[in-house]
Amino acid sequence: MKDKETLFHKIKTMSQSKQIKAAIEKLHKKNSGDFQSLLREVEDRRRVIKLNFPQMVAALSPARTTVLQWGRRTGKTTFRNYRWAKINEDMPRSTGVFIGMSYQQILTRIVPSIIAGLEMFGIYKDLHYFIGKQAPRNWRTSWGRAYMPPEKHDHYITFWTGVGIHLISQDVKGDGRGITADWLDADECGELNYEKIESDVKPTISGTNTREFEKSRFFASELYTGTVPLTPDGNWFNKMEEDAIANPKQCAYIRATALDNKDNLRKGYLEEEKGRSTAGWIYDAEYLNIRPKFVKDGFYGMLDKDIHCYLDYDYSFYIKVGQHQDCRGDRDLVKGQPLILGIDWGHAINCLTVNQHLKTINEYRTLKDFFVLGEDGKIQDDLFQDFHNYYHYHQSTNKDLYLWYDNTGNVHTGVTRKKRAEMARDFLRAKGWKVHLMTLGGKNPQHDEKYLLWQMILSEKDHRLPKYRMNQGNCKWLYISMKNAKAKRKSNKLIEKDKSSEKSKRIKRQEATDFSDANDTPIHGLFKRFLTGFHATLPNSRIISH
Repeated sequence: MKDKETLFHKIKTMSQSKQIKAAIEKLHKKNSGDFQSLLREVEDRRRVIKLNFPQMVAALSPARTTVLQWGRRTGKTTFRNYRWAKINEDMPRSTGVFIGMSYQQILTRIVPSIIAGLEMFGIYKDLHYFIGKQAPRNWRTSWGRAYMPPEKHDHYITFWTGVGIHLISQDVKGDGRGITADWLDADECGELNYEKIESDVKPTISGTNTREFEKSRFFASELYTGTVPLTPDGNWFNKMEEDAIANPKQCAYIRATALDNKDNLRKGYLEEEKGRSTAGWIYDAEYLNIRPKFVKDGFYGMLDKDIHCYLDYDYSFYIKVGQHQDCRGDRDLVKGQPLILGIDWGHAINCLTVNQHLKTINEYRTLKDFFVLGEDGKIQDDLFQDFHNYYHYHQSTNKDLYLWYDNTGNVHTGVTRKKRAEMARDFLRAKGWKVHLMTLGGKNPQHDEKYLLWQMILSEKDHRLPKYRMNQGNCKWLYISMKNAKAKRKSNKLIEKDKSSEKSKRIKRQEATDFSDANDTPIHGLFKRFLTGFHATLPNSRIISH
C-alpha cells in the first residue's frame, strides 16, 4: 500500500482501532476507490477473540434455531457479531433480517453496540459495511452484491461480501413483508411480539439462492436472544425451551448467566451490581437468569399490553445510528397541548411520568418516564433538568405544565423555606415553563379508590372516562412497576397496593412501586369525580404475589 506510512505509522499515539478509523476517514476524504488495500491491512491486524463457554456451546450447536436466554453481560452481542462474521465467510451475498421492538431502539441502543462489537472481529463501519446507504460508487465494481438487494437502503446494512441485513421494526405495521431472506436474527426477545414474527417475518425466510446456500448451517437459521422477560408478555420466549426439549435437533435453547462471562468483566462489576440491589428480583432475572413469578390480577391486573400500550416514533427524526433522543422523535406527543406530570418524591428515588389528556378523542396518554436515584447523588433538580432537556422543544407550541404529586410535595424540606413542589415550580419556571401546582392540600387518596378507578379506566366500559394508552418504548420502568405491583386485602376487605418493595433494601427503587404511585396521582386527581359510590363492592380479584 503506497500510503501505508501515512495511514498508520504516523499515528503512533492512537490505539489500533483509532488508527484504522482515521485511515477509513482519510480514504473517504480522498474519495479513493482503493478500499481493498486497507481491507488487507486491517485483516493483518485482526486479533483472536476467545469465546466463553456458553458462546462456544452456541457456536458448535448444529440446530437451525438457536435461542439464547442469557443474563446481561453474558456476551450476547459478542456472539451475534461472531455469527455475522461467520455468515460473511460462509454465505457471501446472502440476506438476513434483524428484528427489534422499534427503529428508535435499533438505532439508538442496539446497532451502536453491534458496531463496537464487530470491531472486536476486525470488521469496521464504512470500510467493511455501510448502514442506511450503499458503498461509494467507485467501490461498487469490486464490492459484493446480495442476490436480492433492496431498492432502498434506508434500513439495511450492506457488507463488503454482499451480505445484507434488513433492519425490521415491530412498531411499523407489516414491516418485513415482501422481503426475501436466508436467515433471521431477533434481539431483546422478552420485549418482542412473537405473533408478529410469525406472521410478518418468518415467511420471508424462503431463500434468495437455495441452490447456493442449502448446504450452509446458517441457511434458514433463526437466532433469538434476550434476558429473562420481566413481565408476562415475554412468556413466549420462556416457552421456546419446551420446543427445544421436544425437538433438540431443530432447536437449541441455551441458558447462561453473567457469571459465565466473569473473566471478561471489569473486576468487581458484578459485586457492585449485586450490592446495589443485593437479591432484588430484577437483578436475579437480568444477571442470574432466574425467572420471576409474575403477579396475577395485581393492583393493575387489567393492564393489557396489546390494548393499552403502543410504540409511536417519528422516523423522519430518527435516521442516524447513535442519535440523541428527545421529544422531536415522539410522534405521539401532540403539539399545542399541555403536559401533565405525575411526581413521586423521595430521598432514594425521584420519579415522574409525562402525560397528555386529549379531550377531543377522549384519550389519556402516558408519554414517557424519568427517574433519578439518591445513591447516584441525584436530587429532584436533576430529575427536572432531564425532563427539560428532553421536552424543551415542546415549549414552542405550549409551555403549560400541570404538576400532580402526593402531599409530601407540600412539606417543607427543613433545608429551605420552600416546599418541594414550590422548589420544582421555581426550577421549571426558570427554564421557561408555565407551571401549575395541582396538589395543594388534603389527604392522599385511599388505595381502594385508586384501584377501583384504574379498574374502571382499563376496562373501557364507562365512556365518560378516557381510554388509557402508554408508550411502552418510553415507559419501560413505569410498565414494569405497574405490571408487577401486588395487591392485598386489608382486614376490612378493602384492597390496597402492596408497597413493601419500597421498604426493601434489596430492591432497586426504579423497580419498586414508586413509579406506579407517580402515575396514579394525576389519574386520580383528574378523574376521581367519576368514583360515585366507590364504597360499593369491588370487583372480585384473585391476588397472587411473587
